Amino acid sequence: MQQVIKTFATTNGKYVYDRETNSILSLSDEEFLACRKVENSEATDDDWLVLKRHTEQGFFRPTNIKEILHPSTQFLPFYLENGMNQLTMQVTQNCNLRCSYCAYSGIYNNQRTHSNKSMQLETMYECVDFIMKRSRSVDEICLGFYGGEPLLEFDNIKKCVAYVNEKYRGRPVSFTVTTNGTCLDASIVEFLLANNFSTVISIDGPRDLHNMNRVYADGSGSFDSIIENINFVKKNYPDYFNKISFITVVAPGTDFSCINSFFSVDDVLSDSSIMVNTVSGFGASKNIAYDDLYTVTDSYQKTKILLSAIGLYSEEKTSKLFASNLSLIENLTHGLSRSGLPEKFHPSGPCVPGVMRPFVDVEGNIFPCERVSEKSPVMQIGHIKTGFNLKKIEDILNVGKLTEKECLVCWNLIHCGMCAAACDGGSYLSSEMKLLNCDAVKAKTLENLVTVCLLHEHEVDIKVLTQNKKSLERQFIGYD
Repeated sequence: MQQVIKTFATTNGKYVYDRETNSILSLSDEEFLACRKVENSEATDDDWLVLKRHTEQGFFRPTNIKEILHPSTQFLPFYLENGMNQLTMQVTQNCNLRCSYCAYSGIYNNQRTHSNKSMQLETMYECVDFIMKRSRSVDEICLGFYGGEPLLEFDNIKKCVAYVNEKYRGRPVSFTVTTNGTCLDASIVEFLLANNFSTVISIDGPRDLHNMNRVYADGSGSFDSIIENINFVKKNYPDYFNKISFITVVAPGTDFSCINSFFSVDDVLSDSSIMVNTVSGFGASKNIAYDDLYTVTDSYQKTKILLSAIGLYSEEKTSKLFASNLSLIENLTHGLSRSGLPEKFHPSGPCVPGVMRPFVDVEGNIFPCERVSEKSPVMQIGHIKTGFNLKKIEDILNVGKLTEKECLVCWNLIHCGMCAAACDGGSYLSSEMKLLNCDAVKAKTLENLVTVCLLHEHEVDIKVLTQNKKSLERQFIGYD
């Protein structure tokens, strides 16, 4: 078997990522050239002599992986019967908004569109019973309410929560709701506060930008309704407001600087948790392309975050919308180690379907999560009345089998975050679709590896990214 490595460089250094030990090595110019030859299977005895000090330390070993197989496969029956910790109910497919980029707006192939269907109360009860019977090894359960706009079915949500509190008294349960914020009023907020709800509200920035995409069915903007409700909640229910997080979608053609300014200076939202999404182009029936200005802005804002982390830029001048980028670097840094790989391994992208965050649609069909297509037979992993389809779940969990030949020699195997949804061919899992997404996933990991090395070169106070500086130094293998 061959050595699986990836060479890369920063302005100040040359490096190689060694997959077998999951480590980054700092290289001299001569070593870098030798590693390039190893990477391309062109290394000579002289090249290996150049790399001797590294090979003596256990690096550049031939890969030990012989099969692509997810380690959770053999435990799936146990996990599905005992380890469920979260379930999200699609209480309605109805929505009072018609956001232009919505997954259900009709711009995506093989995806449902808006409808007036709602989940029957009996089905909601069955969802509760389903997870309660399958969570014996879990300390706390989370039940989510999703739409459409879930608060259009507020009466049924109340009845479902009452059912949980009455039938499963003593079981620690938390609740979440994802809402567009237009339906919030005093009675709803008081109920959510009293019942340990966390809330996610969608808002896309200042009025003009928000109303470009997030409109009512009649085409009128929704900003004024949402911001009025948010102001009402913060003024009258500050304890509940602290449990609200916000999500903003930066759509193509929108001005990021305006969005950033809005969340930075708005008196109500400036201290809130903000998550940022972009509009997915995957499976879209029309071109969803971001212009060069967005690409430059994205890089610029991430750079400012990193400069702030190394003390070369004021944190006050960075965008909070990009603060989560540091956590990606932190996670990768903590993941680096010198542990060897087993003979059976799998890319880390797919979660354990049915265990991590299963999603139940209004008809009772079960999907891995709310992000997959509801019209995809291959993603339907069961029904609330009949239980899970173990074979389908095994296939989704082991989606790396589709491209086993490529994965066995891929340098990004350990850090691959590709979701199984990227392989959804509708009635089958597609190796072709999976491979089409590989370059983008590798590019993201490489960008993060370069960032880790840049931070190391600047002797950054790693407590910004990790628990302490020594943590990174133990995981980053370098030589003078």
